[in-house]
Amino acid sequence: MGELVMAAAMSHAPGIAAFTERATEEERAGFLGAAAELRQVLADAKPDLLVFLAPDHFTNFFVDKMPAFCIGVNEAYQGPVEKWLRIEKGKVNGAPDFATQLLEEAMDSGFDPAFSRGLQLEHSVMVPMNLIRPERDLPIVWVMANCQIPPMPSLKRCYQFGEVLRKVIDGRNERVAVIGTGGLSHSPGAAEAYDLDPEFDQEFLALLDSDNPKAILDIPASRLDRAGFGTWEVRLWAIALGATKGRPARTLSYAPIKAWQTGCAVSVFR
Repeated sequence: MGELVMAAAMSHAPGIAAFTERATEEERAGFLGAAAELRQVLADAKPDLLVFLAPDHFTNFFVDKMPAFCIGVNEAYQGPVEKWLRIEKGKVNGAPDFATQLLEEAMDSGFDPAFSRGLQLEHSVMVPMNLIRPERDLPIVWVMANCQIPPMPSLKRCYQFGEVLRKVIDGRNERVAVIGTGGLSHSPGAAEAYDLDPEFDQEFLALLDSDNPKAILDIPASRLDRAGFGTWEVRLWAIALGATKGRPARTLSYAPIKAWQTGCAVSVFR
């Protein structure tokens, strides 16, 4: 039997890597310290592969073609594509057998995801990987969910996709870690980029660490909109929640880091 040995979620703001020093010393210590703690949690879990749940910021898809979900069945990935990210470009092995089974199970479960053998990695995957598994020694599967272009899958639909992911994990032999990346409140590149919404962020994290973490699935789309269009990325947290079958998540760190234009959090599911 396979096993989900660790599940977590964290922000992937490109500024974390590209302009780390712009955040205050306290902000850097809080977020990067939590990422280091998560790195140790991951190492202790001894996974055989990593599943990254992350959006695509118009690297592989654009407004003319954006699937609700896309599963990377790459033999290997290259990245990051952003030369300014200050992360060394290189190869990361894929896990096409696992990815293909996830694709087939998703189709059997009422989903019709796209798939790609040529996804290029960008900051949504590379920033978290650089923090929690910089060795890049584990094969990965990138599950992309549309968080960029409406219409997008609902939070509840994302949770259901996470349940499919868990079914595949349980039916295989690998030890699997799942990392949801993205959010929290932000509006990158917009006039309001520095207007974060810590009230939303804290309420979201409190719900996630409550007796009823599935309450995040009832957050209205209009509330996500008010927190900034980048907040749509909490869909990846909902997929991770589904993979855990609805377990709460403990927040290791949170701060509205204006220098990185993002409400930045690191959470690990219990």
